[in-house]
Amino acid sequence: MANNKRNTLVYTVKDRCRVCYTCVRECPVKAIKIVNGQAEVMGERCIACGNCVSVCSQGAKAFLESYSEVAEMLLSGEKVIAAVAPSFPAEFTDLSDNRMLPAMLKALGFYKVVEVSFGADMVAIEYKKLMEKNGGKGYITSDCPAVVACIEKHYPSLVGSLAPIVSPMVAINRVVKQLYGNDLKTVFIGPCIAKKGESTEIDESITFTELRALFDLFKISEKNISPADFDPPFSGKGSAFPVSHGLLNTMGRSVDITDDTVVVTDGKDSIMQAIKEYELGNLEGKHLELLCCEGCIMGPGMSPDGNRFYRRKLISEYVKEKMNSLDEEQFSRQVNSFSHIDFSQSFTVSKQEILIPDEAELNKALASIGKFHPNDHLNCGACGYHTCREHAIAIINGLAENEMCLPYTIEKMHHMISDLNISNDKLAKAKKALKHSEKLAS
Repeated sequence: MANNKRNTLVYTVKDRCRVCYTCVRECPVKAIKIVNGQAEVMGERCIACGNCVSVCSQGAKAFLESYSEVAEMLLSGEKVIAAVAPSFPAEFTDLSDNRMLPAMLKALGFYKVVEVSFGADMVAIEYKKLMEKNGGKGYITSDCPAVVACIEKHYPSLVGSLAPIVSPMVAINRVVKQLYGNDLKTVFIGPCIAKKGESTEIDESITFTELRALFDLFKISEKNISPADFDPPFSGKGSAFPVSHGLLNTMGRSVDITDDTVVVTDGKDSIMQAIKEYELGNLEGKHLELLCCEGCIMGPGMSPDGNRFYRRKLISEYVKEKMNSLDEEQFSRQVNSFSHIDFSQSFTVSKQEILIPDEAELNKALASIGKFHPNDHLNCGACGYHTCREHAIAIINGLAENEMCLPYTIEKMHHMISDLNISNDKLAKAKKALKHSEKLAS
């Protein structure tokens, strides 16, 4: 159940934009248009994956922050539960002990601090049921809100293929509301921007970087704080969810090269390729486990400059440690006590169409960027689009400008300089002729 807030999650800080087109190039759904040389995020097309935020070296792309709202909630005296995403061990590497994070969150004022990974455990059980009774139908995982938004907006014909199961974030919210009461507020804390617009069931969602800002605001550090455990329910293998194959692993399925019933991939380019092939029918009957980032451990809400494989190692170590100390009987009792909860969800089509012009109109747009013959199509990608045809289509749809074509703009400048040199030469000759005329006149 997507929230309209999703349309305002990412925006441009215009005075910082240097017109490099990196954001256009990195946006998997081309939700950025260039107007008067400035990059603008189109909220209705944006899937809030945060790629543009991560790659903009000038900080010209930003996301809606809500940690001040969370601070107000904590100061109000309300009982607020912190639901921490399973990628936290890969973020808070500066803490001496993973148990320091729940302790610091308690010091911040949270009533309870739970792991979203138990929600992942419950979701994995639902996925397993779905796959066992699928009857040959393939599903696309629905735990990554950027993937869900991509399907709803840009591949609406595949909405029926989205697994009708909530994400771990929504699942843990439903669990804690039963466990601790419906009158509590819930705040999700994780690496994802798209989570901010995923569901109206969650009261607020902040990133790990926003949580660090909250710690700074309230002057909370691990000094003079004793480690503390997370509050129940206690999770199992769901802690592996933020890495590729994490869902399969939580379901108890190994990564088997001979098992081609599930296609697992991550990263914006790979997931877009998988979705396109799924739409073409190349992956009929297959299940797609997709994460828009290169695993949630590389989400835009993580601190920058983190090393992917080191972060993955930290998650593996945390899961191993957790499984070694897991009380399996207690875990089974927990799962059974929440098994009656409805973990289903539905999706909404929000189709974003791009006008595909006829050849005559397309050729006219191509000519406007100096592309008169097939040999003129360099497809260099400097404009942010893969091909000259894509750039021309974007121009027709009002998403791009002619000047974005770097080779065309450079050639145009060369012509202008040449014309200017000719004009200067003519002016010099005119001046010489004028002086000659003045001499004759005198």
